[in-house]
Amino acid sequence: MLITTTEAQKIAVCFHEDRKTAERYILNFKSLEKNYEEQKEAYVNYTDSDSNVGGGRGGVGNPTEKQALKNLEFDNLSQSACWLKAVTMCRASLGERKNIFINCRIEADTRAFRNGDRGRKAWVVYTQRRYAEEIEKRFLTCEYVSEKTAKNWWKEIVDRVVYIANKIKPSD
Repeated sequence: MLITTTEAQKIAVCFHEDRKTAERYILNFKSLEKNYEEQKEAYVNYTDSDSNVGGGRGGVGNPTEKQALKNLEFDNLSQSACWLKAVTMCRASLGERKNIFINCRIEADTRAFRNGDRGRKAWVVYTQRRYAEEIEKRFLTCEYVSEKTAKNWWKEIVDRVVYIANKIKPSD
């Protein structure tokens, strides 16, 4: 069965949105994780006042079990849980050099080397330099990555996060 051009365009738009989301979660992982944990804590510890005083108890009676169920419920409701887990799994599956590259890329982003989709990507030059410095510190060898390699590595990492997120996403 063939798909229409409109359907193909919708799929392309969805994939582009997933790539943008993955980039956001990789580059802002620490702040998004902190925000997620705060929201989860508020959700799990929220108790509404029960106006049914003296009525029967519904739900789980064990407080530990109740908290565990609320944790699971929040994870299932939150898209952040899926993306944060995907970034964590991706980084765990990569070698030390790629993780150094990611850290340098994050550093470049936090230094505001963002110029949208116009012109040469400023983050590339900064990341290349910082990567070479970090590799030299860690492995006592000089290793330089080309602009093309840096862009390809970034694309592969983002694509891997998207792939993992789509694999672990709870089915609707």
